[in-house]
Amino acid sequence: MTMHAIKLRDPRPVSEDAIHRAVIQHLKFNAAPGVVYFHCPNGEARSDVTGSKLKGMGVRRGVADLCLVLQGGQSAFLELKSAKGRQSEHQKAFEEDVARSGARYAIATSIDQAVAILTEWGALGGGKVAA
Repeated sequence: MTMHAIKLRDPRPVSEDAIHRAVIQHLKFNAAPGVVYFHCPNGEARSDVTGSKLKGMGVRRGVADLCLVLQGGQSAFLELKSAKGRQSEHQKAFEEDVARSGARYAIATSIDQAVAILTEWGALGGGKVAA
């Protein structure tokens, strides 16, 4: 009996949607007390009429995937990307505006990275908000 080398493929890349859902599950079960989080559903195809209505109501292109209010009232925004994902120009502009406001902003390209960021911010596990 001969042994054949087994070639292992790279694991399938994790989609942004899968990362997003996993992060929400972490928050759902492990959010620190007082942390508020939500997704602002700015994406997806819409009719011109609906798009115009939403724009008039303040919808902004480039808003991060997750918006959070941390303990003590600090705002934070987490953009989620697949490993190969890149920010759009609108997302870069949003990040710059957030930075000028003094709120927190980060980009995560994996579930582990997102959990680490949320832990550092004090959004998970009841920890203190990092200074």
